[in-house]
Amino acid sequence: MSASAAPYRGIYALFDPAAHAAPLAYLDALLRGGIRLVQIRAKAGIALPLLRDIVGRIRAAGGTAIVNDDAELALEADGVHLGQEDLALHDLRALRARLGARAIGLSCGTPAQARAADPALIDHIGCGPIFATSSKADAGGPIGVNGVRVVVAATVLPVAAIGGITLASIPRVRETGAAMAAVISALAGAADPEATARAFVQAWNT
Repeated sequence: MSASAAPYRGIYALFDPAAHAAPLAYLDALLRGGIRLVQIRAKAGIALPLLRDIVGRIRAAGGTAIVNDDAELALEADGVHLGQEDLALHDLRALRARLGARAIGLSCGTPAQARAADPALIDHIGCGPIFATSSKADAGGPIGVNGVRVVVAATVLPVAAIGGITLASIPRVRETGAAMAAVISALAGAADPEATARAFVQAWNT
C-alpha cells in the first residue's frame, strides 16, 4: 500500500460543513469525542481558508483529513475519496504520483470492484450502503452485513462500511470484518455530538 493503513480503523466521520450552523464547533465536538478520521464531504464546494482551518483542527487532534471527490483540494489534506464514477476522470497512477503519501480511497459496492482496486494505488475502500440511508440519494439499496462481508473478503485493503449506521448497529458492522464504520446522520443529528462521538468510539473499541 502507498500510505499507512494505521489511520484507517474505527469510526470514520463524514462531515459536510454546509450542513451545520456552526461547522467548526461541530467538528471540534467530534474531535473531543475521540473521532480521528474525518472525510470532508463539501458537495456545495468549500472556501480554501475554511478547508485549511478544518484540516488544521483535525491534524492538531492527531487525526486524518480526507477530502471527498476533489483531488485538487486533497493536496491541502491527507487524501481523497473517489467514487466509481470518478475513475473515468483520473489516471490513478498519475494521481498517485501527484498525491504522494496522501491516501486514495475508493467506493466499491461489489467484490469485483474491490478485487479491481490495486493496493499499489488505493489505500482503503468504502462499501455500502450497509443499511438503508437517506444521507445519499443515489446510494442504492442496502447490501446488508453479508454484502459488506463479501467485499471485505475480496480485498486486502481496509474497508469502511457506510450507510445508515447507528450506535446499536456497531457490533453488526464490526462482525463483517470492516476496519471502519463511516457515520453521517447519527452524528450530525445528535443533540450532543461530543457525547455521541465518544459513545461510537467506545462501542467500536469494546
